[in-house]
Amino acid sequence: MHVPRIVMIVANDITNDTRVLKEAVALGKAGYQVTLLGVSASGRLAIDTIESGVVMIRVPGHFVLRDERNRRHRLRRGRRLFDIRPEGVEAARVASRLADLKAERGRAAARRRAGQIGRAAQLTGVVSRSFRHRRLRLSQAAVSVRTWFGETEARLATNFWQWWDTWLPRRSGLVKWRSVIPEADDYEAILADLIDQLRPDALHAHDMHVIGVGSRAAGRADLRGRSLKVVYDAHEYVPGLSQYGGRTPRMIAAWAQHEAEYIRTVDRVVTVSPAIARTLHTRHKLDREPTVVINSPELCERDNGITDIRAAIGLADDVPLLVYSGGVTRARGVETAMEALPLLPGVHLAVVCVPHARTRPVDELRALGKSLQIEDRVHYLDPVAPNDVIHFLGTADIGLIPILRYPSHEMALPNKVFEYTFAGLPVVTSDMPTLEEFVGKTGIGEVFQAENPDSLAEAVKTVLKDPEQYRERAADPGLRAEMSWETQAGHLRDLYAELVGAPPAPEDVVPRLVLGPNGSKAAKAWLQDIDGAEILRRPLTLPDLDRVTHVLMEDWQSVLGSEDLIADLPLLTAARIKHAVVVYGRVDRQEVRRRMRAYTGTVFVTDPVIADAVEGTIWLPPADEGAKVLRDFLTE
Repeated sequence: MHVPRIVMIVANDITNDTRVLKEAVALGKAGYQVTLLGVSASGRLAIDTIESGVVMIRVPGHFVLRDERNRRHRLRRGRRLFDIRPEGVEAARVASRLADLKAERGRAAARRRAGQIGRAAQLTGVVSRSFRHRRLRLSQAAVSVRTWFGETEARLATNFWQWWDTWLPRRSGLVKWRSVIPEADDYEAILADLIDQLRPDALHAHDMHVIGVGSRAAGRADLRGRSLKVVYDAHEYVPGLSQYGGRTPRMIAAWAQHEAEYIRTVDRVVTVSPAIARTLHTRHKLDREPTVVINSPELCERDNGITDIRAAIGLADDVPLLVYSGGVTRARGVETAMEALPLLPGVHLAVVCVPHARTRPVDELRALGKSLQIEDRVHYLDPVAPNDVIHFLGTADIGLIPILRYPSHEMALPNKVFEYTFAGLPVVTSDMPTLEEFVGKTGIGEVFQAENPDSLAEAVKTVLKDPEQYRERAADPGLRAEMSWETQAGHLRDLYAELVGAPPAPEDVVPRLVLGPNGSKAAKAWLQDIDGAEILRRPLTLPDLDRVTHVLMEDWQSVLGSEDLIADLPLLTAARIKHAVVVYGRVDRQEVRRRMRAYTGTVFVTDPVIADAVEGTIWLPPADEGAKVLRDFLTE
């Protein structure tokens, strides 16, 4: 029975993207065959199998269009009408020519005194040298003028490009996304071929970077007579993204335009809060409101024996402790919390810095703390593993969400509000409408005016007067169950059951081994007594993979007709096919070691000497003994 295949694509290396990983595992647990595709941060192919049999593939990517855009930008900024030679070059050249003239004049005077030349010849030399001297002086002056023009042009060009590079990114009008964010098309070149080869039933495009990749994949599937459903997962409200670093108004407008071009071509939209769902529905005139899957933690708590936040910073239980956990950028408003501390004597603040506490924004916070003379009350910590966050935060007194006012923040329900709640912490948040509504409805905390340290301090004081009432509301079983990831994952599973059907009940799989592409005599002897085993006479096609469970590749050769068997690995792994290589005869040991580093799978060798010499290889004896080893391979 066919198990629906879901391919999830994302424009990062997946490893730290908790929403992507949680959604993939939730669908894997439901029985779907899930493959995650991302872009390798290391530049090398990486394939892993994670929880619930989800296959994670990170492919190397070359951002050709983005790099070409950057090259053109550099080229335009380097163009000049006037050539400025390195300082001193022209002066040295003229000085050397003048020295030649001076030496020539001296030799002429000496020859005249010795009677070797006449008066007329001497005068002719003087006139000639005088003209050459004048020409050199004029050349020197011309160079000075050209240098002045060149330096003036360079200064004006530098000033212009500095102004332009400040002015243009702030403009959000007249944007053409293909010229502003060509990397959106680079993702197509990186992921498209592998998506087509995986032949998914549904493609889940995470975030605005790859919605176009998903839409075009569905169009290609239509050309081949296949149905491919596309789900777009809007992690944020793109037109209202916060601005910092390279995320300028022009860049945001380009990504919003890219999203708007494709969002009506997908089959379903998923997002992270009801407010964003309502806005996307209205803004893009979608045929239905997007499904909301909130970024919340799992209800079941996991205590992996890690320390808690008080122990990590060495703070006594009776000292009030505020915590902020998340990314540290200007848009997150941590500065407001720092500025409120002088109004909260004796209160400490722990900043759990994502991705770590050694970034420039964190250094800026340290400088701010020093200027406010509160550095002894602010603690900077590296993050813990996602599954450990709730236990780690549990000994703080208040969880802070001091985000600044951006449209995306106004509609957000960030993961940290649920992490704080599940950790039993009262929440103090800035007055973003969605957060204010959630906190008001649940009674789990207080709200303050964004960017107002006085207002934040008052909200903290209110909570600290009676923290238990907020803790009791946060501990409400109904609230925790409604907001838990287990419930949110159910919404996602319901969407996919409607879209591609519920996965069938698991059934016993009969192992089927294929070996190729050579079909040696040794192979025939191994396989003659193994039920369902087959020697390949041609490259496997993609549909052939549906009925294969194990593949044995001979002498590092591809079974799919690729130039290198490494190209087969993403497809074999995504098809849940266990694979191995058999190396015949006594071969070069260093070559085996080199290939094993690239392959990283099971390697059988037919020569026991090689098996003894190369760690990690397995001896595959001839005939019946080898057949027994392969039977073990089939049953592992």
